Amino acid sequence: MSNSDKLFSHNGQPGLWLDYFDYAGRLLANGAPPWLSEADVIAWLRKAQGLLRSQVIMLPLDRLCGVWLESHPLLAEAMAKRQRSTFALKTLLADEALRAYLTSLARSLRDSFAETPIVLRCPSPALWIQQAWSAVNDEPLAVGNEDIDSAAVYSADFLRAFGDVGLDALLLQESELTEATDITLYRPLFNVAAHYRWATGLLAPTGQLIEGSESLGFVISPQASGDKGGQYLATDYWQQTDPVAESAAAFRYAQIPADAEPEIVLQRLAALRA
Repeated sequence: MSNSDKLFSHNGQPGLWLDYFDYAGRLLANGAPPWLSEADVIAWLRKAQGLLRSQVIMLPLDRLCGVWLESHPLLAEAMAKRQRSTFALKTLLADEALRAYLTSLARSLRDSFAETPIVLRCPSPALWIQQAWSAVNDEPLAVGNEDIDSAAVYSADFLRAFGDVGLDALLLQESELTEATDITLYRPLFNVAAHYRWATGLLAPTGQLIEGSESLGFVISPQASGDKGGQYLATDYWQQTDPVAESAAAFRYAQIPADAEPEIVLQRLAALRA
């Protein structure tokens, strides 16, 4: 079975993807995941995997870029020099030091978890514009289709740096404010993913699926089903005591909050794997 085949199932049962960064950060890194130390990140994720056993290893670009900016104030200053809507994102993604670190980290993940699929979790172009802008500006930003189209080109160019890393999937992450975006605006990213043979998916946490999402390899949402669906389990799942609901989805995507109780987490994970 190839790593791509392992994305969606496990021993004939629905697969389980875990976003455990907040939880494992509190439990195993004193609340401060070592994102900017390659060796420490690998060691931390090894411990997290040993405890929680996610079916995939995710590399969350939103987290990494946020921490990078906090420790590189000159880059943040450069991003804020112009008020054009896409300027902050364009400047961020053009930073050679950031690209070099992220691709090196991705290679280390591939080498360290040779039997586990590696998923690059990337903000969608619509979301990434907002995140980059908000990181260096106080006022809100109105984003139009032309802005998203430009952001998709910048994002696609950035993703080409990961072409020889050995990724298995690209997961585009949306927010409640961006899920209504026309997915055809993301075509440059899909072309890159197809060229490198990455499975391509969308994380739509509120279930407001982007128009045209049927063209994706998979979609993660609260109501997803079928062989292209991943059932999204939000943070409140870990406070519930009800039995795990049956799902017709190919796999489950569960986000574990930082304040979850370890005993409850292990009980709920056991129920998901039952």
